[in-house]
Amino acid sequence: MNYGSRLKYFKEINGITGKALAEKAGLVPSQIYKIEGNSTKPSLDSLERICAALEITLADFFKEETPEMSPQLRRLLKAARELTPEQLAAVQALLDTIKGAENER
Repeated sequence: MNYGSRLKYFKEINGITGKALAEKAGLVPSQIYKIEGNSTKPSLDSLERICAALEITLADFFKEETPEMSPQLRRLLKAARELTPEQLAAVQALLDTIKGAENER
């Protein structure tokens, strides 16, 4: 298991920096950077904190399968979950407009 690459992957999905993740997880930034650099493995407690901060489960962290969605799409979906119904409708209208413009070409 490459903890560093998994951590980088989930940070990218969440659009969070190492420093922000450390703060959210109640850790020091150097811990995050050492894990990312594979110079240390996280303790179970630290990994649980990191996963909670990334809003994933430990099982998600350890899944070996290739993700079905790109990190960009996962970030969009995560952001969409926080929108109001009106905001979602506006985003959908924008996507429909963009999609329609692409179909007309």
